[in-house]
Amino acid sequence: MTPTRARYLLCGLCLPLALAPLSVPAAHAAEAAPAAQGAKAVPTPEQVLGHTMGEDRYVPSYDEMLRYWQAVAAASDRVKLIDMGPTTQGRRQVMAVVSSPENLAKLDHYREISRQLGTAEGIDETTARRLSREGKSLVWIDGGLHASEIEAQTALIAQVHDLVASDDPEAKKIRDNVITLFVPDNPDGQQFVADWYMRFKDPMKREKDLTTLPRLYHPYVGHDNNRDFYMASQVETQNMVRVLYRDWRPQIVMNQHQTGPAGTVLFLPPFRNPFNYHYEPLVITSLDEVGAALNSRLLSENKGGATTRSGAHYDTWYNGNLRTSTYFHNAIGILVEIIGGPVPETIPFVPERQVPGNDQPLPVRPQAWPLANSIAYSQSLSRAILTYAADNREKLLYNRWQMGANEIAKGSRDSWTISKDRIDAAHVAAEARGEKPVPVRTRGWAELKPDLYDKVLHDPAERDPRAFIVPVDQHDFPTAANFLTALSRLGVEIERSTAPFDAAGKHFAAGTYIVDAAQAYRAHVLDQFEPQYYPNNFEYPGGPPIPPADSSGYTPAFQMAVEFTRSLEPLTVPTVRVSGDIPPAPEPIADAGAEVAKGGWLISHDQNAAFHLVNRLQKAGVAVRVYTSALPVAGRAAAPGAYYVPYSAKAQALVEAGAKELGTLAQAVPKAPEGKSLALTSPRVGIVDLYGGLHPTGWLRWIFDGEELPYTVLYPQALDKGGLAKKFDIIIIPDAAIPNARSGVNGGMFRGRFDNPQPAARDIPEEYRASLGDITADRTIPALAQFAKDGGTLFAMGSSSSGLAAALGLPVSDPLEVEKDGKTVQMPRTEFYVPGALLTASADTAQPLAWGLNPKVDLFFDQSPVFQTKAPGASVAVSFGEGKLLHSGWAWHPEHLKDTAAVLSIPQGKGQVVLVGPEIALRGQTQGAFKILFNAITLSPAHLQGN
Repeated sequence: MTPTRARYLLCGLCLPLALAPLSVPAAHAAEAAPAAQGAKAVPTPEQVLGHTMGEDRYVPSYDEMLRYWQAVAAASDRVKLIDMGPTTQGRRQVMAVVSSPENLAKLDHYREISRQLGTAEGIDETTARRLSREGKSLVWIDGGLHASEIEAQTALIAQVHDLVASDDPEAKKIRDNVITLFVPDNPDGQQFVADWYMRFKDPMKREKDLTTLPRLYHPYVGHDNNRDFYMASQVETQNMVRVLYRDWRPQIVMNQHQTGPAGTVLFLPPFRNPFNYHYEPLVITSLDEVGAALNSRLLSENKGGATTRSGAHYDTWYNGNLRTSTYFHNAIGILVEIIGGPVPETIPFVPERQVPGNDQPLPVRPQAWPLANSIAYSQSLSRAILTYAADNREKLLYNRWQMGANEIAKGSRDSWTISKDRIDAAHVAAEARGEKPVPVRTRGWAELKPDLYDKVLHDPAERDPRAFIVPVDQHDFPTAANFLTALSRLGVEIERSTAPFDAAGKHFAAGTYIVDAAQAYRAHVLDQFEPQYYPNNFEYPGGPPIPPADSSGYTPAFQMAVEFTRSLEPLTVPTVRVSGDIPPAPEPIADAGAEVAKGGWLISHDQNAAFHLVNRLQKAGVAVRVYTSALPVAGRAAAPGAYYVPYSAKAQALVEAGAKELGTLAQAVPKAPEGKSLALTSPRVGIVDLYGGLHPTGWLRWIFDGEELPYTVLYPQALDKGGLAKKFDIIIIPDAAIPNARSGVNGGMFRGRFDNPQPAARDIPEEYRASLGDITADRTIPALAQFAKDGGTLFAMGSSSSGLAAALGLPVSDPLEVEKDGKTVQMPRTEFYVPGALLTASADTAQPLAWGLNPKVDLFFDQSPVFQTKAPGASVAVSFGEGKLLHSGWAWHPEHLKDTAAVLSIPQGKGQVVLVGPEIALRGQTQGAFKILFNAITLSPAHLQGN
């Protein structure tokens, strides 16, 4: 789905209203002073909504936010409301743009200046300085990305009121020099959370927190909507990145979250290491500068309790967060993590937080902390960041151009990215020459001979690519088109060749896609194609590792099995620039003569899109078979798993539409080929979920909806009833569904449930009562075991694969587990640690679960289980073997994975259990491994059929 372009909603007239100074007592922070005599007042939130922002036991909904903004826009010419596009549930995501009436009258002009300077293409220094003098700073302030973090979305209402209604000199200066974009990140979630919390009319019956939410607060991905900012898979993300990196390109982005680290009020930048080596250095110094301004503003108002750098785990490495994605696009991304709930919270006594230092200059005493206090802090922060933007307007605009110009220049000449692997290579080279390093005083480092700088760090073979070449004729181009679409949505410019060409020792056909490194967002380009080399990061030598804030390695081109070529030389190729989403290449049906077509069609198994087409065919009642023997399709090498569709008019229309719209490879054949095949029927699919919602289940629903696959979400109550084989062919048990040592809060990448409490059935609406309950050893596990014995397929992923294997007593072992004090525990992290990295596994493509995979496939590994077994009839589809396993990220002693199974199937009665250790559907990103899941689904109801 491609959201529509932004359109204007409304703007009103404005008369000034004076506000009391910002540093008012916290309880009154969101209240305006009386309007100036004779002026039409901009309404307060209380006047429109009947509530003050920050009052106890009140959570504003998105409808209320929009109603208030519309009232303000009707009363003021200092604000315009702009429609960013649709949400998942069909709401409109609306942005409030606040500035002076004069600036808003020329909004398109100032937006274009910001866009041109952000693009940096074709703009010299003289023009950049002129545009910087002429333009206005653009600052993005958001809230509600995580809808249960109600402080941020409450603050957003108060911040808009403050900036629109205030007439103090600071506010006037801000409006004259800054265009502020106030953005609600997750309207559907904000509405859901508010409706849930406010369902009790009596405020005293409302819950003290939001831990009992019955489902994910983003309809599909919950908390993971803040892990979607290099893929832009969700429509809300697409709306936002269009503003951030295409149409508006603000120079500063303030991303408001909660909650602050224990013992503090909030976290602010600067951040701790590691520094991601791809982006422009000026990004980090600018980030530190703005962070210092925010901290200084709080201290000038005696608002203590802020911590920075080592005060929390946040860093600047990962590209998937809203604020971290800004660094790869030459913008300044500010993270705010602040305390604040619907009832007063308690700042606990953490003794170490009471020692003043660089990272926490003004500690705060333990105390009860009402939401109104946090709203007062948030208003100070918005004033601070906007005042900085007003005072540094020209510098911000010019520096945005300078960073883009630097990136274009680096992409236009030989350049090198220095990462930890190159430093290691320098030490290895010195050791190979028998040289002894000379110790220096810094950190135990050593001095090497200076010639190694050019020989190793600037080795010509290790220079950065000038361009990345993505051919259309590759194993699974429709998935590669998804990757290119993600790049395009994130503002990357993509070209397509209009003639054949040669590069990097290869020949490429006309129509090949080219991503040139000489562009303003070069840092993002490199980060999406190249491996991440995360540094070894330990508390002390030999000590425990310091976990990354999120994934250590995530290269999307690897996750999606994209075939591309790195060109180290500049390309001189005639091209045209492409824009918008990249469609899969429409594929002509091979041998599609009139006589041949009457037999039927073979559909290649190489592409994920084949699964989509098969779902369409089965929904239409068209017969489909899959061949177990190797058959060539449309000139491709013979491989098992080709689909056969016999001729009918209905089938012809769907096959031709699949080739045109989905890019599926098809070949017309006069009759069904010889060989064994399996007759397919529409699979009956169940997906396990728990009350509160599992993120992995949400991602599966998103994937399956996109693939047009029907499914049923199963909660423990439904599982416990048994008789599952009568209703389902396959039950998918996602990561974190079965409690075990690898699941839960500390088990890995935000796996969803966080063991939230479940309310009494009487306290929740009827529609959610069926989702209550837990997977239990005495009822649920026997029902699942019986399902497999009766012929069903149990498909468990991530930590649930380990939990299911133990619960069923399967004859498997996990070599990553050891015995300690009479208990089975994971291997110590000092001996083995892979915190969210891409590892290369080997696929046995003769195995049905691995049909269509590349022989080498990258899997996302996050302290995942692996298996060894001697069970009769067990088969290993994907395994870890010899050679280098780490492809992107950080892996400490990955050799422990040697000779282990990543994907294993074990017969159980008439059915089977499939164990998939690595999380192949995490965040909808590892599309190069989706065929493992798709094959299991397609084949679960299949039965052998002769020719």
